[in-house]
Amino acid sequence: MVGLRASLTPIRAGTIVGRMANFPGRRSFLSFTQHSGIPLFSVFGIRVVAHYSWFAIAALIVWALTVGWFPKVLPGRPLAHYFTLGLTTAFFFLASVLVHELMHSIVAVRNGIPVRRITLFLFGGVAEILREPPDPKTELKVALAGPATSAVVAAVCWSAVALMGNDPARPGLQLALGYLAVANTILLGFNLLPGMPLDGGRVLRAILWQKTGDIRRATRVASTAGQAIAGIIVLVGIAIAVFGHNIWTGLWIILIALFLRQAADAGYKQLLMRESLRGVRLASVLTPDAVTVTQDITLSELIDSYLLRYHFTSYPVVSEGRPVGLITIRSVKSIPRESWGKTLVGQVMIPITPATSLSPEDDIPTALTRMSTTGQSRLPVIDTTGKLAGIVSRRDIMSYLRVRSDLALDRSDQT
Repeated sequence: MVGLRASLTPIRAGTIVGRMANFPGRRSFLSFTQHSGIPLFSVFGIRVVAHYSWFAIAALIVWALTVGWFPKVLPGRPLAHYFTLGLTTAFFFLASVLVHELMHSIVAVRNGIPVRRITLFLFGGVAEILREPPDPKTELKVALAGPATSAVVAAVCWSAVALMGNDPARPGLQLALGYLAVANTILLGFNLLPGMPLDGGRVLRAILWQKTGDIRRATRVASTAGQAIAGIIVLVGIAIAVFGHNIWTGLWIILIALFLRQAADAGYKQLLMRESLRGVRLASVLTPDAVTVTQDITLSELIDSYLLRYHFTSYPVVSEGRPVGLITIRSVKSIPRESWGKTLVGQVMIPITPATSLSPEDDIPTALTRMSTTGQSRLPVIDTTGKLAGIVSRRDIMSYLRVRSDLALDRSDQT
């Protein structure tokens, strides 16, 4: 999400888009989580997905609580008792991380910012918000929603611990609540550190953005702060490993710091890339003579005559010369193989709507956002008369970026 040098030297757009073009599939610092994971459920229309690494960290937390922490603070209990406490405590801690991210997402959606999904992974969770907030106030609302939730959870747990007092009948419950109180307090404090990609960094960016009116400058400062904080955390990890003789804890802290630094750097570059491409119309990158199909052919005919011949993953569907839908490989795979010969394209196509199509006047960032929202790498481009102007794909955009980078062009050179 952020990070750059302390003083930003002039950077040509070609430099940034060139870096992006060298990594065609990259959309964010969490690109490794984009292609694997297990869908869990949806809340308020927001999908929650668990990356495989999340299950590993969940098991590690349960194990650490079961064989380490609870036996130390509550000796003399059977292993099954420790396991029950460890499993329950880990569940509620991980749930509090999810609620933290969910509140970010809900506030974003209510302010008109689309959220594709929440991904739970090795270092916690992240909400995949598809575009920048339109103004500093919205940025501040979205940024503070998560910490406010953690503060409420921590306050509830601390209050419960205080109300229980020294209840000898339920020491395990009191210890579990104490653990959750401390964990959420730490989560709150860590996330409020004033450097991106942390929530505190986004609060700092919102304040600077409001004061200067320059989102690029605000992001640069918050990114630099994020890199500095990551550097300090690295030093803390080294100190713990060397002087505290706790190598694994030190290495874990260093790993988190390196992740934060990479995330900070990626976020700033992503902002520069989007700004450099804002205003570049799709007419510059679309394929005008798109291969189309009709809605009255069967899926078997689609496979034989189009998918295996042209090798595209999706095709505009036309009726009487006008686009009416989009047929994708994913749509075909959703139908049992034995039904391909009797199922028509029109029965399984994705209907054309403003949310599933583009206009020649849309710019490249708009196209990339819509592709992320729909989960499609190719979208039809419809002109003002309702006719198909062409099709644009993520590959087309990346090819365009490579050419611009090779020619060292910025937006002012665009003709």
